[in-house]
Amino acid sequence: MSSIDVVKKAIAFDNPERIPIELVEVPDIYDDYGTIPRDTVDRTFPPLKDFDSIQAIYSWVFEELGKDVNGDRLRRDEWGCLQKIPSSGEYTYLIIEEPLKDWNHISSYTFPDPSVSDEWFLNIEKSLKKYPGKFVNAFIDPGVTLVALNMRGYENLLIDYYKHFDRVRYLFDGIWEFQKEIVKKWKTVGAHAVSLYEEWATQDRMYVAPEWWRQNMKPFYRKVFDFIHEQGLYTGMGLDGWIMDIIDDLQEIGLDILDNRQPVLLGINNLAQAGNGRLCVKASNDMQLSLPGKTPSEVRQEAVELAQRLGFERGGGFIGLVFKWERICLPIENVLASYEGFHNYREAV
Repeated sequence: MSSIDVVKKAIAFDNPERIPIELVEVPDIYDDYGTIPRDTVDRTFPPLKDFDSIQAIYSWVFEELGKDVNGDRLRRDEWGCLQKIPSSGEYTYLIIEEPLKDWNHISSYTFPDPSVSDEWFLNIEKSLKKYPGKFVNAFIDPGVTLVALNMRGYENLLIDYYKHFDRVRYLFDGIWEFQKEIVKKWKTVGAHAVSLYEEWATQDRMYVAPEWWRQNMKPFYRKVFDFIHEQGLYTGMGLDGWIMDIIDDLQEIGLDILDNRQPVLLGINNLAQAGNGRLCVKASNDMQLSLPGKTPSEVRQEAVELAQRLGFERGGGFIGLVFKWERICLPIENVLASYEGFHNYREAV
């Protein structure tokens, strides 16, 4: 069975013959939010020998602005946000200037033209051709909420959610009009799914009441998923934090794949029951509770449990996600143990 077929069968709960595996750090594809050259990614990474799905991410295009007095790189993205890229590598980027921190600036603000991304997509199309036969899970990261947070600042946007929802609606609609065109471009270069990385929760609760989210955001995301489906693509969403309150709602309005990297936080059994047990979950070992500090043996066993509970016990519905998270320096022995847990289990079945 081809890699593309096995992923599609997993999404459809159609008893795939193996657990599909998706990689993040793929040479010529991965660029860590535009902070590293794509052709410098490690080509000796063992999981590259056998995987099914590529995670390919559109983040931004930039105007490079040189360096600050500390030697940190400065750049401005298409939304007008000024970013700092630390030379220390301690974090990926920091927004140091939000174009709409003062909402009065909205009168002179112009949303970017999607054509700014044309060259980026020409290049990624060439890179994807180096991996024929792989399922392409294309991401827009940051998604709508994260772009808005970058433009307004966290505190301002969280206040807007409750006090100025007209601003939120205007901002989200403008961002989505741009990102709709990015969805089309992903389709053109060969993507099979398009996922948005969004942010709605802390570790133990949502930023907003679930009832507020259902009333105000559920119709918005229904529109988003409908559009992606109209392009003949699967829908996906990356979410961290405690998002159990809205998972069933997302599945109800058309979410095909939930990308989650905190399955221990949410509870593997909870994820197995998401969407009445019919929502495909793409999950890694827990990026905070497992990969950084557990032993390789514990990580491997957790990967086996994820594959068993979320995959084979449900007749599909699971994609194993493997990533190194290089800036955080996850122990490579744990990253490989995660892969081995997914890979060995699918070999044994």
